[in-house]
Amino acid sequence: MKKLIVCGLALSMLLYGCGSKPEETTAPPTTVPVTEAPTEPSTEPPTEATEPAPVDTNPLTGEALEEVKNQRPIAVMLNNHSHALPQCGIGQADIIYEILAEGNITRLSAYFSDIANAGPIGPVRSLRAYYFNIMRGYDALCVSAGGSSEADGMVRDLGYDRINGIGGVGSNYFYRDAWRRENRGYEHSLFITGEDLLKGAADGDMRLTDEENRDYGLKFDDDAPFGGEENTEITVHFRDGGKTTKLTYHEDQGVYTAFQQGFDLIDGNTDEAVPFRNVLVLFADTSVMDSEGHLKVQTTGEGEGYYARDGKITSIVWKRADEKSDFAYYTADGKPISFGVGKSYIAVVPTGSPVDLVGQPDA
Repeated sequence: MKKLIVCGLALSMLLYGCGSKPEETTAPPTTVPVTEAPTEPSTEPPTEATEPAPVDTNPLTGEALEEVKNQRPIAVMLNNHSHALPQCGIGQADIIYEILAEGNITRLSAYFSDIANAGPIGPVRSLRAYYFNIMRGYDALCVSAGGSSEADGMVRDLGYDRINGIGGVGSNYFYRDAWRRENRGYEHSLFITGEDLLKGAADGDMRLTDEENRDYGLKFDDDAPFGGEENTEITVHFRDGGKTTKLTYHEDQGVYTAFQQGFDLIDGNTDEAVPFRNVLVLFADTSVMDSEGHLKVQTTGEGEGYYARDGKITSIVWKRADEKSDFAYYTADGKPISFGVGKSYIAVVPTGSPVDLVGQPDA
């Protein structure tokens, strides 16, 4: 994957990195070179290395695995304010949801099937009820920095597993990045590493395995015929006149990358753009609940949307029976959608929000 970085981002964002914890340094061990007698070149033909046969599949991406993971998904709430960029660890996520929070600001929810080596993850932000309802469909362990009173009440009443960065089990593993706290604001500085996140889950005796070995409603098939119209660019508006995210298809790599708030969506740990094989835009009824601007987003029932893959896009219908159910996706004529193997970006936008399509003749 070649790096797709906006020059301004490389100059401005990389100054403050991803909140890595300071590490202790030790002198490397002293080694003494060993002189060996030269050996005669081998006349035997080289043997071809064989790759281990896959024994499992990542249920969030469809990718083949060399060992059985059976890990419960972990969903981390991430800040998406301009002062929080670049987010860190998102390149290791399998699925990223983007939904409005209050005002004209969105948040991200990153789903991981394997988080141990993700490095620093953040900035972590607070939970909302509709984000939590989606997490329940994946049976995902929740990671957030507190939440709205509605979301906190739901987590508490259900006794749901959550690692909370501002109190409770696992909070001691979070840390504030000093540079971001001073220069970007306290609320944009909270991080945790993937390794420490798992320690917090263990401290709370939280389940980390998927007991049902679910497929989460995601059917992967690279060879399944995929209709739709030619499409190279999708601009998602989070309500009319609201915040936008632009997804651009790169034919040479077969993936989409996202652009928002003047920058490519990159993982600050690697400085690389996050590649998405699948892009979904789901229309959901959205209303303002209170004077603080908290939203109600209807994530059950059914609605319309778009699905894009391999430079093509088609209209879809999404269905979801209840908060414990998976999303199911169908073409307009009722056929189940087959996903391409790889990562997915899913935008949930208010019904009626504009979606600009480039490369589709009738768009």
